[in-house]
Amino acid sequence: MSDEHPATPSPESCLVPTRFIESAHPAILDRVERLRVGELPPAQRAAALFRFVRDEVRYEFMAKLTPQEYFASHILQEAKGFCVQKAVLLCALSRAAQVPCAIVLSDLVDHSLSPKISKALGTNVMFHHGLNAFYLEGRWLKADASLSPDLATRKGYHLVDFDGTAEALQRETTLSGRPHATYAQFHGTYADLPFEQMLNAFIASYAHADVLALSQLGFAM
Repeated sequence: MSDEHPATPSPESCLVPTRFIESAHPAILDRVERLRVGELPPAQRAAALFRFVRDEVRYEFMAKLTPQEYFASHILQEAKGFCVQKAVLLCALSRAAQVPCAIVLSDLVDHSLSPKISKALGTNVMFHHGLNAFYLEGRWLKADASLSPDLATRKGYHLVDFDGTAEALQRETTLSGRPHATYAQFHGTYADLPFEQMLNAFIASYAHADVLALSQLGFAM
């Protein structure tokens, strides 16, 4: 993986549909209309869409390997996905609501990952973890909608909430003070999902993962 970050995209480029961020897809437009966010100020619009994806799209601890599984319309229909998929959907919904939004990819150290999963993966780092950046009031704000309230409650995490005025990332500690998450590296901000980059990172970073053990644990690479 390169240490060179791509240039941050322009807000204008983060308002248009792309291959994966299907913000003009009828299902995406219909969902935005049904959420009734159109009359809200941009910050409140972004916050409402963040909460929808965080709460209503079930987090699934399972990486996907085919392009079709990353189309925003597919993720909306399935109503589940792991971090990158949730970020793609939130991006599409935001653009459909006329709020510039981009994909952010990072390496996230999950200190709370179970020993069984860490052993099977060969690491406790979630390489190319996906989140979003919203362009609001002249600045980019990162927001991580990956973990839903049920998961946060079960694991004792702080629930990430985004109000459209400040960044909203996973906390470094759990509610009880144990280590939780560290964003070790941000790879960049993208107007569309860099699918090949992400897939190559998965293959390289998890080359020594125990695929059989992961499948038994409900995780697929």
